[in-house]
Amino acid sequence: MRTIVYIDGYNLFYSLLTKTAFKWLDLNRLLSRVVRPVEPSSEIALILIKYFTAPILGSMASDPRAEQRQAHYHRALKAIGGIEIIKGFHSKAITTGILVEPPPEMTSEQRYRVQVMEEKQTDVNIALHMYRDAACRACDLMVLCSNDSDLEPALAMIRADLPSIRIGLVLPRSAENSGARRSGRLERHAHWTRRSIRVEELAGSQLPDKLRDHRNRTIQRPEEWRVSADHCDSSRE
Repeated sequence: MRTIVYIDGYNLFYSLLTKTAFKWLDLNRLLSRVVRPVEPSSEIALILIKYFTAPILGSMASDPRAEQRQAHYHRALKAIGGIEIIKGFHSKAITTGILVEPPPEMTSEQRYRVQVMEEKQTDVNIALHMYRDAACRACDLMVLCSNDSDLEPALAMIRADLPSIRIGLVLPRSAENSGARRSGRLERHAHWTRRSIRVEELAGSQLPDKLRDHRNRTIQRPEEWRVSADHCDSSRE
């Protein structure tokens, strides 16, 4: 069964990876571990995994090395092959809002001007790629890795217009956080749903510490993302 996986990079990172030691993630290996037990005939290795993301704006990042780490990771994904990276962008904007926890001297209804950063084009890119691939019969099974309900219309249209294509849904959440909000709107259009990813699956799906790109340049796991022996031991408990 020809399979394409569509990964919402922002959703994956902030819903699953940000508080773990397993950010140097081999997406091919992880999705094979997750999808094949459900769909044994899937052929992820023969089809591109599509990874949707947006470059970090260094001027807005709380960690000055975040932009560099992301760039290293994208290079590593390209080096292992089988992954297409589709990039949107981040936009800075000035808006007004009400503070959730205003200081005592301020009224709770008072509005304040704030600067926000928004990721642009990711949702529309995922939706368009999924529908186009379905319409072109590029796969028999498409697997969405996201918990973003904005993608519901795309899944609904694919189910209605191209009912022969199977849809799988992988929610990027830890098993320990299985009680967190999940998008029932997405689940109603999927043939099956995997509602969490286990820590041992993340631990067993790490990229090598060093890789070589197509120019034979070394790509190295960022120091901040190195997995200690303690983390590996705890993942096997």
